[in-house]
Parts: sequence; structure tokens; C-alpha cells
Amino acid sequence: MKKTVSAILLTGVFAAMPAMVAAASQEEAKTEPSKEIVLNKFKDNWMISLEGGVDFSLGRFDSHADFGKRIAPVFGLNVEKWFAPVIGLRLGADYYGMKGAALWGNGMSGEMLDNTYYKQSYALITPALDVMGDLASLFCGYRERVYSPILYVGMGIPVAVSGDGDIADCVNMGMRGGLLNRFRLSDAWAINLDLRFDVFEETVAGEGNHAKTLSALVGVTYKFKGRGWNAPVVPVVAPVVGKYSDAEGDALVAQLRDANRKIADLEQQLAECKNRPAEKIVEEQAPVVTVYYNINSSELQGKDRVVLKAVAKAIKANKDTKYVITGYADSETGTAAFNAKLRKARAERVYDALVSYGVSPDQLEQKTSDAKLLCYMGVSDEILLCLFIIGAYEWGRYFFEIMLK
Repeated sequence: MKKTVSAILLTGVFAAMPAMVAAASQEEAKTEPSKEIVLNKFKDNWMISLEGGVDFSLGRFDSHADFGKRIAPVFGLNVEKWFAPVIGLRLGADYYGMKGAALWGNGMSGEMLDNTYYKQSYALITPALDVMGDLASLFCGYRERVYSPILYVGMGIPVAVSGDGDIADCVNMGMRGGLLNRFRLSDAWAINLDLRFDVFEETVAGEGNHAKTLSALVGVTYKFKGRGWNAPVVPVVAPVVGKYSDAEGDALVAQLRDANRKIADLEQQLAECKNRPAEKIVEEQAPVVTVYYNINSSELQGKDRVVLKAVAKAIKANKDTKYVITGYADSETGTAAFNAKLRKARAERVYDALVSYGVSPDQLEQKTSDAKLLCYMGVSDEILLCLFIIGAYEWGRYFFEIMLK
């Protein structure tokens, strides 16, 4: 049994109709592999590789040797253990043929390449341990692939085993890294292209001359049984097939079409409402004052003129406001033609009086109404109080002027 080390992504199933949910629940659930990382038992996912190729020396003095005289064979035998699709270890041993040039050091022959440097040739056996990471599984999730790029770094202990000159006690430390390109042939077999860079301590190559090599190896890998990864599975509801008759299917399609049509109508109405220009609301204020006339008369009384003077002052103080003068007449008496003429005359009398008191005609508008006039007191208490005080003052002044004459 594999142990999951990262969370499994749960897949939800959306059902369009309750009947479909009931039908689907009777279907046998299928499964599909998860792409998550899993662990396995220690006995699983072991493999062995054999590879061979060439190395090219890149040491400090190796450039003084000809290009072809710096190329030597390299072989390797490795055992790999993968703990998860993304990480594994490799333990092996490699044979390196080392050719190049040296000022002095182990592996030198008496042959001089020029007046200063000597030919250098020796061999190393290097046991090494590498940490390996599968980049494809790391970034794209686990699955069996034809090609897997595997990055690795490791350390080794190179031991000089042959060569010209004194090579005794040449045991050193080395570090390496590379890219293993693995191509899958089958579940058990794969071929490899191993590109590697090594750095060895200076004891082998001579003081002040670290040995460096660039290697290219081609090899084959065999995977022992217990290969692959049994990833966790998530249920997938099988598609419902053959659960509905043609008539039932047609009815469902008709319902969906009707719902879509209603949605389209609502969307169109919403768009029309958004594009409709905003209606301008004109707020009519309550009457500022009411002038009462005698029956069948349009003549203003003295007290009414006093009140209109006060109204004129209020209108002139609000130059941005427009006022409507409405003429009324009792529709219970008189003919319709006479009452219409009387309404118009009454409105004109008030209009003329306000203009004579200094009100701008642009602030005034005349109209008539055959409705019954009610006592309307809808204006604010502050305006009514102001008009009452002004009206009382003007009426009192008018009364005393008459009495003192």
C-alpha cells in the first residue's frame, strides 16, 4: 500500500437534474490515477544501469595538450533506488581515463609536450553516491513518460589505479553533477544519455591543478519487479447512458430551451433598463399663498395686495425659483365659458400685481384649473411664519395709514 505525502485533489461532480443524480448513483464508479506524489515500500523501484562513453579533461594545464590527447574512456555501473517519482538515490562506481598536461604531479610521463609541460595519463576508480530528482514528475505530476529529465548531484572518492609516474596514495574527494536523459523502452527497460561534470582534488593531478572532466555516457537501465507507482485513485461517476426515452429527453431539452429563452428575455429587459435615460422629476412646491376673490369678480382687495407685497419680497429673495400662478373659479355656479374666463382673469391680476412689485416675469408662470380649491397648508412652518409676520406688518401699516388720514 502506498502512502500519500501530498494532498489529493478532490474532484466534485455536478448534476444538472435530480433525476440524473439518482440514475448516476446506480452506475458503477470508475477510477483514474492521481498525479500526486506517493511513497512505496523499500523493495520497490530498484534498477541497475551500465553505461560507457568518453571524458574530456578540463584541468588547469590540460589546454597545453592537443584536443584529441585530452579524450579518454569512461565506464560506470550503478544501482538506483527511487523512493518517490521525484526523488531517488544512485550508488555506483565509475572508471575514468584521465589524459592531459601537467607542470608536475602524479601520472606524469617523461614525455614533454613543450618546453614546460609534460604529458599526463592515469586512471581513476570512483565510488560515488548521487541524489537524483525527476524534473518531469516534480513539475508536471507523475505518469509513465517516454522521456524523463533527471538532475543529479553527488560526491565520490576517486582512487588512482594506473598511470605513469608515482600514483601511490592518490585517494581524494570529488564532486559531480549532471543531467541524466532517460528514454523509456518498456516497463522494464530504458536507455540513458548521461551528461556529467566532475571536479577532483589536486592530489591526483598535481598541486595547484584540480582535475576537471566533462563526460558523455550512453547506457541501458533495467528495472526490477515492483516497478511503477500505484497512485491513489479518485472516483469518477460514469456517464448516464440509456436512462431516458426519446420523449423524456425531448421534454428535458424543451425545458432547457424555455429556461434559456426566459433568461435571454430578462437579460434584454435589464439591458434596456440600463440604457433608458433617467426621467427628470420636477417637484412642485405647495402654494405660497392663496388669494380669495368675491363671487364673479377678479378684482384684488386692499388686504390681498398687502399680502402679495410680502409674497413679492419672498419671491425676489429666491431668484432661482420659478412660481406658478393658478387661477380657480367655483364650477358650481355660472357657465363653463364664464368660469374659464374668470379663472384666467384672476391669475392675470395676481401676475400683474407681483410684476408691479418688482418680481421678474421669468420667475412667474400662469395657468388655470377647474378643480376645487382646498385650503392647502403644505408649505414649511418657517415659510408660513415668515409670510404671516410680513403680511401682518404690512396690513397693520396700511390700516394705521388709513386711520391717521
